[in-house]
Amino acid sequence: MSVNVPDRTRAPANLPAGAPSGPVRPRRARLVRLRRGLTNLAQAVPFLVPKAVVFGLFVLAPFAYTVVLTFQRGSLLSGLTFAGLENYRTVFTDDLFRQTLMNTALFMLICVPLTIVVTMLVGLLLSSSIRGMSAYRTLIYLPSLLSVVATGLIWKIMVDSEYGPLNALFSRLLGIDVPWLTDGTVAMVFLALITLWSTCGFYSIIFMAGFNNIPTTVLEAARIDGASGWRLFTAIKLPLVRPVLQLVLILVTINSIQVFDLVFVLTNGGPGTATYTALWYIYQSAFNGGSLSYAATMSIILLLVTAVISAVFIGRTRSDGADYE
Repeated sequence: MSVNVPDRTRAPANLPAGAPSGPVRPRRARLVRLRRGLTNLAQAVPFLVPKAVVFGLFVLAPFAYTVVLTFQRGSLLSGLTFAGLENYRTVFTDDLFRQTLMNTALFMLICVPLTIVVTMLVGLLLSSSIRGMSAYRTLIYLPSLLSVVATGLIWKIMVDSEYGPLNALFSRLLGIDVPWLTDGTVAMVFLALITLWSTCGFYSIIFMAGFNNIPTTVLEAARIDGASGWRLFTAIKLPLVRPVLQLVLILVTINSIQVFDLVFVLTNGGPGTATYTALWYIYQSAFNGGSLSYAATMSIILLLVTAVISAVFIGRTRSDGADYE
């Protein structure tokens, strides 16, 4: 006895001519998802438009105008004319700009490792359960509340050659005359130390939050396995705060490349051009008799350098993406 099994691969015989023979449900589901997405987008537009307008006016428009300026010559008062790639050719043959990049790199090489190590250790201490820790956290964070200009003025008074208490401590009590701002290398190190003092609280709080976010069960399991002290820090805590380390590393690097305020308050690029950083040179070119177009060109070059360095740091410190339970 034979049983006729209907062929499901064929289209039903009662379909009208020209009707699609494929599955209907997947198409209908896609149309529903598309309609739902358009509805959500229409509901979000009133909230996105103000942010998009602000972003366009204060970020995209200035950036686009800066890019346009790099292909101009002249000034805003006398008028601008098209110069092609002239500014870019000048930048790559400018010895002073090359020196400012080297000075900025030197400052970054001093400031970044020092800030990362010190703030990580301070953040580790702040995450511990020591009596009176709230007061310690407040005291460490206080310098971060000061503006950079106020910080520079405070330390300029501290190392004043006649009335500075820090200068008196070294010269009169210890018999050491420290050229705080008159020697190029010492001035660069001194700027890095001031930067560390003013930002230590902010970055330490970030590290503290990362250490506090580590589950206690992970630490207890490591202690049961015999890990303690340095082994617990290097094998458990440090890998788990790698995303926080990546964030702080990028922030400190960008802050170091864009150092300007302390140079303006303390050294004015001196002695000579020893503390002439890239951003200080851009400022001098834009507002002290230089060319605004040339300053815009150096700004674009500095932006590209910052983006490349940040991309390298992100690639080298990228987390494996493994979440801990």
